[in-house]
Amino acid sequence: MRNNKLKSRNFRIWPVGTISIICLLLAIPVSMVYTPTLHKDGTLHNLSSPGLAHAPALITGSNDPVPSEYQLAAETTAQQYMTALFDHHYGTMWSLLHPQVQAIWPSETAFTTYWQNRFKDYTLQKFVQGNTHWLHRWVNPETMIAYKQVLELPVSLQLVPDPAIQQHSLAPPEDVHPEQLFQHLPFIVQRVTSSAKGTSPHWLVLSGGPADLEAPILPPLQPAFTTVQVPILMYHHISDIVPTTILGSSLTVTPTAFSKQLDYLKQQGYHTITFNQLFDALYYGGPLPHHPIILTFDDGYDDAFHFALPILQAHGYTGMFYIITGKVGWVSYLNWQQIRNILAEGMQIGSHTVHHVDMGSLVLYSTALAQHELQASQAALQNHLGITIQQFCYPSGEPFHHGSLAARQQIVALLASDGYVGATTDPGISGIVQSSQAPFVLLRIRVDGRSTQQFFIDTLPWH
Repeated sequence: MRNNKLKSRNFRIWPVGTISIICLLLAIPVSMVYTPTLHKDGTLHNLSSPGLAHAPALITGSNDPVPSEYQLAAETTAQQYMTALFDHHYGTMWSLLHPQVQAIWPSETAFTTYWQNRFKDYTLQKFVQGNTHWLHRWVNPETMIAYKQVLELPVSLQLVPDPAIQQHSLAPPEDVHPEQLFQHLPFIVQRVTSSAKGTSPHWLVLSGGPADLEAPILPPLQPAFTTVQVPILMYHHISDIVPTTILGSSLTVTPTAFSKQLDYLKQQGYHTITFNQLFDALYYGGPLPHHPIILTFDDGYDDAFHFALPILQAHGYTGMFYIITGKVGWVSYLNWQQIRNILAEGMQIGSHTVHHVDMGSLVLYSTALAQHELQASQAALQNHLGITIQQFCYPSGEPFHHGSLAARQQIVALLASDGYVGATTDPGISGIVQSSQAPFVLLRIRVDGRSTQQFFIDTLPWH
């Protein structure tokens, strides 16, 4: 049933945090602003079938003009998908999904249940579509399938939290002002054709923009207690140059060893997931594959680009790269262009502070300095990459390695107040059970470069 609040609520734009967002909003044509009462769906049902195949490749570049026919089809598909979300027509949303995206879900029922939960504490008011353009190549981080010649249009969602959130003194900022996160999210469609004769090509959804598993997370104020078994592996260097020091050799896994480790994961049926997928499962009942796993790489060394990335790609795996923003561009560290390239290849990016400091000691010494490490690193990544940064990694695991309870409580409070959603530890604390009640204490397993393949296998739950 349609939410009655949609009919009576006056539209209101919350203040946004940056001038750039305001300018982008003003630049969107008025004709691209949609409200749920203006557009009805129901014209593109049951488009997807196992027989769909990619259309012949179109010879275009990212800056080439989009034919008006294609532009209209992309805009119509996005309009129908988003309108179906507003109207709770989840079957229509499902019918518009590309089959390879549908395959992420165990069933259409699971898809429906997820979307019934996703925005239940918010009133959806309207959505805004931007200009359509070509993407020469796009990689789905959930499947690591690469698509060529797809169309992208930014979609913004205006939504207002329920009074319980607005009036809660400890509500995280992303819950209170969600519209700031749901600006210009990429809605991506592909032209597909059926093998059946006489069937017209269709445009199907690869990424649903605001209505996608990779859209920003809005953590519930009081999440239900949920746990999932997801090992999170912790790497540093993937390099063929192994230092002779104990620490250096511990932190360095050779490309040969790394390839063998991923070979084993592949043989055992492990599937890499994104942190969004993890939190979608913890908070909203989102889907997880059998044997989910997350691969993380700390510090932002440039060997991540030269060795880790191609090996991950060869295995169809994604990974999270935690960046020390104050060291970007230093010798042996990634530069911004490499980080953007890594992101474009389906990888994830998270914050690892500005200076890689002990956050436990720092927060007890100066809350302001600790806050700067969190906020400045997050802002730098968002400004350079144009994405929302919601994931953090504690340098050296502190204060969850040696720090005090007071330091742990303070740093978690700061992370939540800055709009972070999750944070990973450094063993010390280790394990594979991730909990909705401890999103800032996500457990990892350290991969030691000195270890044997058998030791690596023995640290994993499914073998």
